[in-house]
Amino acid sequence: MEKYWVMSNIDVYKILCPRKTKRYHQTYGKKYSKEDVIYFENTKDRNVYLVSGGKVKLINYDESGNEVVRQIIKKGELFGENLLLGESIREEFAVSCSNKTTVCDVNVSIMHKLMRENPRFSTTVYKCLAFRIKKMSRRLELLIGKDVTTRIVAFIYDMYKECNEVNVCNVLTQKEIACLLATSRESVARVFNDLKEKNIIEYDRKKIYIKDLQTLRQMSGM
Repeated sequence: MEKYWVMSNIDVYKILCPRKTKRYHQTYGKKYSKEDVIYFENTKDRNVYLVSGGKVKLINYDESGNEVVRQIIKKGELFGENLLLGESIREEFAVSCSNKTTVCDVNVSIMHKLMRENPRFSTTVYKCLAFRIKKMSRRLELLIGKDVTTRIVAFIYDMYKECNEVNVCNVLTQKEIACLLATSRESVARVFNDLKEKNIIEYDRKKIYIKDLQTLRQMSGM
């Protein structure tokens, strides 16, 4: 399975982020600190965004004012792409969740022009959109039908499936994983440590190495 966000043989930064080229413009490559808001819920926006450094979280708030994390967008990933499907009102807040986040923004009309001029790029973008919808459906399935331990194990197994490698690159903190899975950081730490003690995984701050893929798959319910 190919990596979802890798646009094979296409210089996505050159296409979407002119700050990487000589045609730099001051409106591109905007820098944000942790918790800076990139855009607000229920506002009109005409830009699609690419994270060129750091991370961005897409969030809402429940009736009690608690933050609900919908997605965490990493370097090389797009967000705000619902505009390509004809929407114009933001359904979430986009907030920087790292101290040095850099985001390139491209007007949706320019994005459509780039997609018309580069069919391979256009195909890849639509594949990205389709995969993101599938990923959100999968996350909803985990939240509704699985206990906390199974949700966390399944999350790790899904990360493996995305890259098809047992040495999984992970830039999410345990707190961020907990937010995505509607649980606590302590629960994530407990499950990670338990899997490590059982010799199923090894992990550090940047990678998860799956030592026993078969057992992990069985525990995930797949």
